[in-house]
Amino acid sequence: MSREKSKFEKYQFSLRFILDCVSIVLAWVLSYFLRFYVLPGAQKDSQLLFAGLSALAILSSLVFLFGFKMYEQKINSSRRLELEGIVKVSLCSFLTFVVVYYYLFDLKVSRIALVIYGLMLFTLLCLGRGMAHSMIDRQVQKGRFKQRALLYGYGPKLTSYYNAVVREGKNSRIEFIGQYGGKERIGDLRQIEGESLESVVKENGIDFVVISFPSGSEAKDGAVHEGLELLNANVLLLPNIPNSYAGSKITDFHSIPVVQLNSSELSLGKRFIKRTFDVVSCSIAVVLLSPLYLLLALMVKISSPGPVFFRQKRVTRDGKVFEMLKFRSMRIDMPEQNGPHWTEENDPRVTKIGKLLRKTSLDELPQFFNVLGGSMSLIGPRPERPELVEEFKKTIPGYDIRHKVKAGITGWAQVNGLRGNTSIEKRIAYDLNYVRNWNLFLDMKIVVLTFFTGFINKNAY
Repeated sequence: MSREKSKFEKYQFSLRFILDCVSIVLAWVLSYFLRFYVLPGAQKDSQLLFAGLSALAILSSLVFLFGFKMYEQKINSSRRLELEGIVKVSLCSFLTFVVVYYYLFDLKVSRIALVIYGLMLFTLLCLGRGMAHSMIDRQVQKGRFKQRALLYGYGPKLTSYYNAVVREGKNSRIEFIGQYGGKERIGDLRQIEGESLESVVKENGIDFVVISFPSGSEAKDGAVHEGLELLNANVLLLPNIPNSYAGSKITDFHSIPVVQLNSSELSLGKRFIKRTFDVVSCSIAVVLLSPLYLLLALMVKISSPGPVFFRQKRVTRDGKVFEMLKFRSMRIDMPEQNGPHWTEENDPRVTKIGKLLRKTSLDELPQFFNVLGGSMSLIGPRPERPELVEEFKKTIPGYDIRHKVKAGITGWAQVNGLRGNTSIEKRIAYDLNYVRNWNLFLDMKIVVLTFFTGFINKNAY
């Protein structure tokens, strides 16, 4: 282990540990203060009990922080996973108090105070970890704690990895020292020669090695074997699978490594949380928007002969076909020409009212009823027609992974400007990223972004 890497690990651990302890103590003190000095109807006779329980608060939270591996050092950290860990720590710490002091002891603690503690613990741990990230980032931008990396091999995967790090600029802790064993040069990296990977690592003070070769390369097995023998450097292996297989997960079966290619799937618990959010938010929306529904229905009816709602078959989770609702924005006496396709600019089928509805996304409002009925979600990949789905499945590897979740009224691709007749490959990339990284906070973020970027769009015809 290099000296710089060791210093970073000590600095990162110490910083996070201290801020976590401060967050835990503050959460416990604030829960007492809010319950007994701010909220009405409290008996202020639990001060000694709360003081005694502070040790349990610190101990239990730290046990869960270590248990959920919140102090592990990772080359490529994920703040999403850290947030999920904080949720688990806060919930488990809260449940510990509930179990211990409601089932094992006669002395009782205010239930409201325990709920406040759980919420404050989550909030302050998030703030503390955010502060730690900011402090670490500032040190990294100053050039400290850089990890010296060696690229071993060549090919598109290794090039993509290199470009992704370069795009991070000063915010990246990775400093590329050179390329070893590559037939094709990557970027402006210097080519390093040596008797073996081990000697190159020692001579150049390498912290970690990234290995990748194109499919069919005979050098890959030898490179992996060399990587396994390194003791003082971490080794990353980039698998040769398409980027669209974003749901890949490595497990083992009786010590046999197994790669599951389509593992991006929401657990039963996550589906329950997502469904609850859908039902609550859409029920409120339907009630609040009911006058607008009546007004738009009247405008559609007056605009041209035909029904108020337009029903079209679309594909949702598990490839199931359903009828998606929209306010009708087209004439019904002008059939679609040249087979199924997206609406183009100046499409003669679109009515004057329809242009307004499409441009402002108001034609999508009836889909709240699809969500309440269970065929759609508020947030998710936009549903496509069955004919288009079959076409995309033939040309885009991993396309069907987006059907691991329900189709949505709005989605990660839409709030990033990918609506209408835009690059399907980019849209799929955003959809797969959403499926792989789903959490409730991401859905809330997309809802907020929809108000700023998702309603009016230049590609909505």
